[in-house]
Amino acid sequence: MPFNLDKFVASPSVEELDSLKKSEIVKVAKHYSIEFQLLMRKDEIKRYVLEYLVDEGILPSTVLETAITVPTDNTFELKRLEMEMNKEIRLKEREREKEKEEREMQMQKEKEEREMQMQKEKEEREMLGYWGIRCF
Repeated sequence: MPFNLDKFVASPSVEELDSLKKSEIVKVAKHYSIEFQLLMRKDEIKRYVLEYLVDEGILPSTVLETAITVPTDNTFELKRLEMEMNKEIRLKEREREKEKEEREMQMQKEKEEREMQMQKEKEEREMLGYWGIRCF
């Protein structure tokens, strides 16, 4: 059954709030002008909504004690750690690419210096040969 905001507002309940998806809880929070951040977890936004409903006397204060439980899984923490690890991997890859580019640039510079030195030596030999032949 699709979520009906007006029906929920007319008769809010913890049971219905528990059954809502995050996007639906966000609609409820926006309806009541409850401040939250979209990056927050569903349970956090739900807690804000419940606290508001209790503060406004719409729901009894006992719902806060029984309605919200701290999630026992570490999904959020695992996701955060995975993101940090991926970030570190990308940083290390960029560092390796940068080091590789710097090595290639250094090798290119050394190659050009060797070629210039060889050209200079060739020109010196040609000059010596030219003057050597002329002098005899």
